[in-house]
Amino acid sequence: MKFHLIAKAAFVLSLLAAPCLAQRPRAAHDHFNRGSSLYQKGDFEGAIADFTKAIEISSRLDNRDWKGDAGFAGAGSNFDKVRALDPLAAAAYANRGLARYQLRDYESAIADCDRAIAINPRLSMAYNNRGIVRYAMRDYDRAIADLDRAIAINPRDAEAYNNRGNAYLDKEDIDRALADFDRALALDPRLKEIYFNRGFARRRKGDHDGALKDFDKAIALDPRFASGHYGRGVVMSYRNELDRAINEFNRAIELDPRFALAYGNRGLALLRQGKDAEAEKDFERALALKPELKAELESGVEQIRKWRQTKR
Repeated sequence: MKFHLIAKAAFVLSLLAAPCLAQRPRAAHDHFNRGSSLYQKGDFEGAIADFTKAIEISSRLDNRDWKGDAGFAGAGSNFDKVRALDPLAAAAYANRGLARYQLRDYESAIADCDRAIAINPRLSMAYNNRGIVRYAMRDYDRAIADLDRAIAINPRDAEAYNNRGNAYLDKEDIDRALADFDRALALDPRLKEIYFNRGFARRRKGDHDGALKDFDKAIALDPRFASGHYGRGVVMSYRNELDRAINEFNRAIELDPRFALAYGNRGLALLRQGKDAEAEKDFERALALKPELKAELESGVEQIRKWRQTKR
């Protein structure tokens, strides 16, 4: 019997660098770079604050909408009326949108990407970011349309191919997903996330050997890539190599103690081994980290319990 396993896609998320323009205010540049640094550290609220400052400094309100002496104090509520003085604002909007995506503020993230595109309609990363947000909202067709546009602007953007491949994968168009992952790797064979995604696409096609090779390659590129170990664990669970699977999930959790999916799948493997108490602890941890896994976990648990009844 083949058991339900919980999988996930890995997106490649990159911040835009500050455009090199001599006339840009130094303060705007400083806020932009600090916002990028805070984003990389996982301080998304702080990043949003600095990207907002960069936008304020590198933009101005249309004179018709200027409110007395308010200056930029009123800019936060009037951003739709901001006219950019240089491309830094477009990049800051795109990056702020990515930070808001990380906080799951999807509507605001899309609004920021819209503003970036209004300033610079050829800013491919803004379409890429908006596509990722729409994917998170399960608006797959519009996500693909945005990623199509990102690729049309920059046909050598490996990240956009990867991200579009994830959208195709969730639409069950596995062949198109594989084609996008292949193209992304041809453009940049160093992106471990793409090997991870192609591994799951191959697994869904029944190519478990190919999937394992992709997860192995991802780990070879980065031995501390928790998702690569998680992927190996999923394949080994599918093959009923439960001890090896649990070891891989253990390694994934060691590298990323907040890896909810690794706890969930380790729990399912333990349940199949009859280690109910240990499994229950893993399920509790998985749901504490990611409550939206509840339905998937319940489905997997029910499947295993029915299987166990048939083995009595």
